[in-house]
Amino acid sequence: MKKISIITSLILLAILIGCKTKELTPEQQAKAKEYAEKIENRNFTFHATSAQPMSGRTVNLNYDYYLKVKNDTIIANLPYYGRSYVAPINPRDISIDFTSTNFNYSDTKKKDGSYEIKIEPLDITNRENVGISILLRISPSGYGTLNALPTNRQNISFYGTID
Repeated sequence: MKKISIITSLILLAILIGCKTKELTPEQQAKAKEYAEKIENRNFTFHATSAQPMSGRTVNLNYDYYLKVKNDTIIANLPYYGRSYVAPINPRDISIDFTSTNFNYSDTKKKDGSYEIKIEPLDITNRENVGISILLRISPSGYGTLNALPTNRQNISFYGTID
């Protein structure tokens, strides 16, 4: 009986040690602070490295696809893979490609240091991208997930880094 209680205690101790929150090194803290400043100043670029359409496999991207946020302008150059509910007039208009100076922007800092940014461009004239919403989640380490939520097409997610 005594052996069982000792073994149980050791297992519980190992579990508790494994659940300890990871503390950032000074270098990681400096990087996290740098990313936070860029986000709060609205001066950053999300570089997409892969895309995940709703109906398909992950596509690795080897071209510079991005979403740039500059204080009063948002520039998107992202590919689109998925189902469209409205046929494009010009087949070249399939991508998520726009520049917006009139948009709603909100950012929220989470307890774990990550950010959640919501962007709704209001001045898009390209009918494939009208009504699109963008949800960007950025971790303290600079990795991000961008969810594009178009009204006339299936949603698509992008994974990448912040610069």
